[in-house]
Amino acid sequence: MVKTETSRGMRNNNPGNLRRTDDPWQGLAETQTDTEFFVFQSPIYGIRALVRTLIKYQDKQGLRSIRQIIGRWAPSAENDTVAYIKSVSSETGFAPDIILNMHKYEHLKALVVAIINFENSQQPYTAAQIDKALVLAGVEPPPKNLQHTRTVKGGQAATAATIGFGALESIRDDLDPARDSLQLLAPYLDIAKWLLLAITLIGIGIMLWARIDDYRKGLR
Repeated sequence: MVKTETSRGMRNNNPGNLRRTDDPWQGLAETQTDTEFFVFQSPIYGIRALVRTLIKYQDKQGLRSIRQIIGRWAPSAENDTVAYIKSVSSETGFAPDIILNMHKYEHLKALVVAIINFENSQQPYTAAQIDKALVLAGVEPPPKNLQHTRTVKGGQAATAATIGFGALESIRDDLDPARDSLQLLAPYLDIAKWLLLAITLIGIGIMLWARIDDYRKGLR
């Protein structure tokens, strides 16, 4: 397996490569081992600092487009700003001069992911980690439609199967007067009942797995 080289930003838990200043960022490591860039306790705090900086660019300096933001983030005296802007624009799908809103989840997250990718030549963080950093910075993701969550889908499957199971029992009761003449149908009703029971168990399993998976990813 090919081992991906860890970038300086990743080693510092500072994927935006924020330079050291007097800013008292949340989650700074007790020992700052890098003389030029901040070191954070975890990447979530480093991503949060990146997010808060982008919000500050908009609120304090009026920077709203990729060209304006990256021009400030990575000035040409130290970086290939043109290539940086082109990369971020391509990855986010936003034109360089379109007006963005750093308080809008969709705009901010797309920009954060693209900056991390450019700074580190990779984007190794999960969606849950980035969302947690955004929340810590004061930007909430849009609420999920409850009808489309995995937990609800599993519950729907289990409920539908349970209803179907009851319907089969009802059919069997209704067929009691004609049982002798419909004996050939009985084995198929038994098979259908076991299939519905299996669907019920699968639905419950989906619900449990979804909750365990969300907990593992930090989505409590």
